[in-house]
Amino acid sequence: MKLNFCISLINLLLLPFYITAQGLIIPSGGYVIASNGNIVVTRNWTNNGVFTANGGTVIFAGSTQTLNGSTATVFNNLTIAGGSTTTISSSGHQLKNILLSNGTLNANGNLTLLSTAAQTAAVDGSGTGEVLGNLIVQRYIASAFGYKYFSSPFQSDTVGDFSNDMNLAASFPSFYKHDESLTTSGWVNYTNGAGVLSPMRGYAANLGTSLAPTTVDLKGVVNNHALSLALYNNNMAYTQGFNLVGNPYPSPVNWDAAGGWTKTNIDNAVYYFNAGTTDQYTGVYSSYINGVSSDGLAGSTIAAMQGFFIHVSNGTYPVAGLLGINNNARILNSSAGFFRVDGTQGGQPLLRLAAGFDAVPAADAVTFYFNDAATPRFNKTLDALKLLNTDSVVPNLFAVSKDAQKLSINALAALRDTFTVVPLGLITKKDGWIGFNAKDIKGIPPGMHIYLVDKAAGISQDMQRDTVYRLFLPAADYENRFFLQFSTKERDAVSNPPDNNESFGVYSTGGRLMVNPQLPAGEKANITVMNMAGQVICRQELTGDTYQPLYVSFASAVYIVHFSGTSKKQSKKIFIGDR
Repeated sequence: MKLNFCISLINLLLLPFYITAQGLIIPSGGYVIASNGNIVVTRNWTNNGVFTANGGTVIFAGSTQTLNGSTATVFNNLTIAGGSTTTISSSGHQLKNILLSNGTLNANGNLTLLSTAAQTAAVDGSGTGEVLGNLIVQRYIASAFGYKYFSSPFQSDTVGDFSNDMNLAASFPSFYKHDESLTTSGWVNYTNGAGVLSPMRGYAANLGTSLAPTTVDLKGVVNNHALSLALYNNNMAYTQGFNLVGNPYPSPVNWDAAGGWTKTNIDNAVYYFNAGTTDQYTGVYSSYINGVSSDGLAGSTIAAMQGFFIHVSNGTYPVAGLLGINNNARILNSSAGFFRVDGTQGGQPLLRLAAGFDAVPAADAVTFYFNDAATPRFNKTLDALKLLNTDSVVPNLFAVSKDAQKLSINALAALRDTFTVVPLGLITKKDGWIGFNAKDIKGIPPGMHIYLVDKAAGISQDMQRDTVYRLFLPAADYENRFFLQFSTKERDAVSNPPDNNESFGVYSTGGRLMVNPQLPAGEKANITVMNMAGQVICRQELTGDTYQPLYVSFASAVYIVHFSGTSKKQSKKIFIGDR
């Protein structure tokens, strides 16, 4: 009889199955495949027993084959070889790891990609064949509490596919789509079971109040090859150009994959949502860009069925954007959890500063890193904007760029002068004790010092020596009170740091006066400094858009700094200290 299958030698002596003219039959006694054992089948597979795959791969390599039998099979890896057309005709079969189709697999709704806390099965995007017919895809969620941002990995799916995972008929809507063009928050009730789940779109699903893990399962014909989605920035007050999108494949994707994406008028950051633990309708956001994570968790790996925000670039409104993706963006990372992504920073120098209330585990973070291409204004390829948290027990902390953009990740140019000052914004929704915590300080060059400046309290704290600054604050929006100073001079305390959005910037440090005229190219301004008696201490002509020292020694006192330019005049009072 012609041999109709091949098997690795390691399992040759462990053959409790039968070779027949119809193919491979697993009897009721079952079969165990070792961790390094592969089976190559060239005809049908009939499973009437328990097939246990501790590892290895089952490869269907015949011309036309069928997987059937009275008992469901649990595969580790499953491969359909080129030239093979394999049909799964019996129900309940499962896959723990990787499905690779170089031929044609007709799943027929009879194969489930399993997802657990340890790993999640995926379809290998490098396959040269197709997976046809319905496939069931699971997504393990560590906690069911509150909203999760989902996307569908299928060509055609509907909201009703979530009906066994959540209550679509809840009195308060539990499923939403997002519309960037709306003048309101952008969230649209989308609980009609017939509503289409469009590929690459993201959706918000409230899974309830249980803190226990859950597993969501969806069913359909999986997406493959190139996809694209038209997006817009209409400059609406609440949506602000943010669009909710999602991973369209039954496998993780890498946001940084070369050749895997088309990003036309799309900023280079991604934004994730993590539900709160006390209020199921709220949560916090984190961001990722250029190998840098705002919270140390968000990263470039986007899990299967994960929804996330991106921002269509600012410009002449409305701005049309295009997000495209192809199989080059797909990766195999079976441990990629929902939202809990890699968060690697590649060892580059950074500071991650967090703010949180006492006795509340969750905090909000802003991260700073260094890049020679960085500018004081928002840079869509280097900086990540700030999506404000909705959880009242978590404050909002962010950097403020020179063009008044709120940033969750701020790239700074390499420190060439003695210092760089960055304004911080803080928004709190309740009164309480707040702690600023320099939770991550990595790779900061020797000789660089980091100070947190509280302008109202007159405090400048070395965050490398004392990493927590704690104070009581009433609920409010705090602007021009808190600053970060990166300095090459130890104990270089800041007095009156610059107001970021005023006509000119001025502050003192180390007994010197620093002025930024904030002028366009070609314009000049005169700076006059007077003491409180009205005596002129110095005059100096300045140009440009950077901080520059006034070359005069000042005694410790209060001074008036007068700015006189072509189109604006302004005066500011400032205290100049002796250090």
